[in-house]
Amino acid sequence: MCYHVTLLPGNFHNLVDVTGVAPIDPKKGDKLYKPGFHLNGFDHPHLPVILPQGLDMYRWGLIPHWVEDTYKANTLNARNDELFEKVSYRNYWSNRCLVVVSGFFEPHTRMGIASKKQKTESWFIKHKEDPILTLGGIFCGGTVSIITTDASPLLSEIHNDGKRMPLILSNEAIKERWLDPKLGMKDMSRIMDSYPPDEELTAYRTIDGIMNTRLDTNVPEAILPFSGTDSGLLSLFD
Repeated sequence: MCYHVTLLPGNFHNLVDVTGVAPIDPKKGDKLYKPGFHLNGFDHPHLPVILPQGLDMYRWGLIPHWVEDTYKANTLNARNDELFEKVSYRNYWSNRCLVVVSGFFEPHTRMGIASKKQKTESWFIKHKEDPILTLGGIFCGGTVSIITTDASPLLSEIHNDGKRMPLILSNEAIKERWLDPKLGMKDMSRIMDSYPPDEELTAYRTIDGIMNTRLDTNVPEAILPFSGTDSGLLSLFD
C-alpha cells in the first residue's frame, strides 16, 4: 500500500526545475502545490503528476467519471492485479501518469521481546541519490490513484504485514514507455511486475504515529531517522 508520502519543500517552480518537465498550467500548479513532510492520502491532497502533455496537479484518490456524488470507495491505491477488472479502475488503465513524490512511508510490524505485544513502526523510503521518486499511476478527470505491486525483498522486510509497495519507475526508458498511449495491457502488466533494484533506495525507521490519523505528523522529524530507544525490540534485519 502507499497512503503516506512526502513532497519537496519549495514551490511548484522548484518541482518544474527538478523534473525538467514543462507545466501544463503554471498558475494551477502554484495554487495547488503544497509541500509537506507527511501528506496523508486520506486527506486527499493534490499530487504532482507527469502526463505526456506535461506536469500537472491531480487530487489523490481516483473518482470514476460516472460518480455523481461523493465516492466512498478507497481509491488511493490501485492494485496491479485488480485494475484491469475492478469497476473503479477498469476504464482508466490506459490513462497512465507518473506521480512525483520525495518519498513514502510504510508500516513495519514487530513483536517486543519483553512485552510480547505487537508494535507498528513507521519507515521512510526514498531514492538514495535523486530528490524525487516517480510512481506509476492512473487517472480520471483530475484525480489519480497510485499503483501498488508485490513488494521487493527490501520492502517485504519493511511492509511485512501486507508485502505491497508502490510501483516505482526509475528507468527513463520505462517511464517513457509507461506514458506511451500505445502501451497495451500485456506490456503494462510486465512493467507492473518489475521494480528497481533495492540498492537504489534508502529506508529507515522514523517517528512513530505516521499511520495514526489522529496525530499531526507533518513535522520535520517525520523524514528523519528515529532517534528514540526501544528496549527489547529485535533488529529489522536480524
